[in-house]
Amino acid sequence: MRLIICTKRDYPGCYFLNRLLPHLAGHDVRVWLSNKTRPTERSVPELAEIAFVERTLLTEQLFPLIDRLPNGASADAELATFEGLKRRYGIPIDIVDDVRSPPAIAHLESLAPDLMISSRFSHIFKRNAIDVPRCGIVNLHPGALPHFAGLFAPMRTVNEGYGELTGTLHWIDEGIDTGPILALRSRPLERDTGLLSQVVEIYCDLIDPLLDMVRSIESGHCPEGIRQDTNTREYRSLPSEADLTSFHATGMDFWKPAELQQWIARFLPPDLRATPIL
Repeated sequence: MRLIICTKRDYPGCYFLNRLLPHLAGHDVRVWLSNKTRPTERSVPELAEIAFVERTLLTEQLFPLIDRLPNGASADAELATFEGLKRRYGIPIDIVDDVRSPPAIAHLESLAPDLMISSRFSHIFKRNAIDVPRCGIVNLHPGALPHFAGLFAPMRTVNEGYGELTGTLHWIDEGIDTGPILALRSRPLERDTGLLSQVVEIYCDLIDPLLDMVRSIESGHCPEGIRQDTNTREYRSLPSEADLTSFHATGMDFWKPAELQQWIARFLPPDLRATPIL
């Protein structure tokens, strides 16, 4: 099958690719990366800090250094950078800034994908893009739909007192997080672990049902999913200062220095992993 995987150029997006790509051998795969940011991410200090930890520190500062290591030293690392994934799996990985204009749609049509897979991509697909892949576009959402539609679903889940974090695999339609549900997967909330470390695993929990769906399509059956009950839907955008305060009142943090150290170490070759970074 011809697959286009759409994700964000940040640590969770890279981690997701590292976990998914080994299972797609034999498929024609390419990756689209989004650099999209929102003004609020810069104007709210804590959101700016999260963006720095997830995106700037790793993809803009650390990854280029790893990519310049001599003689393929990073090939032995547990996780590969985006450039490393290109080499490891022999696939094209491109930055995509537009999925709506006629030239963008024409390019997508020329690729003729059977299925597109979206995870953290940030760009909103309109009907002209949704209709191009033979089987449509599927999305991995880090919250239980339809209730936790929109952004920062895991944080909202914590704020509302749930003891589990849930991810949803669903079809993309012309709404935002409104398409038919294909699968839900839950994991216990770990209150002593930074939320960002748990969020990356929510996406990966959905890899098995995603692969089941790919195999189903290969066999000639495209699952329809279950229509969402819009009566329980609560769409939210980026969190306010009050939302962030409520989150920290639960005793949790978004990230912890020791966990960030572990994220970084997984991209390093074995002889560099013991070197203190933070």
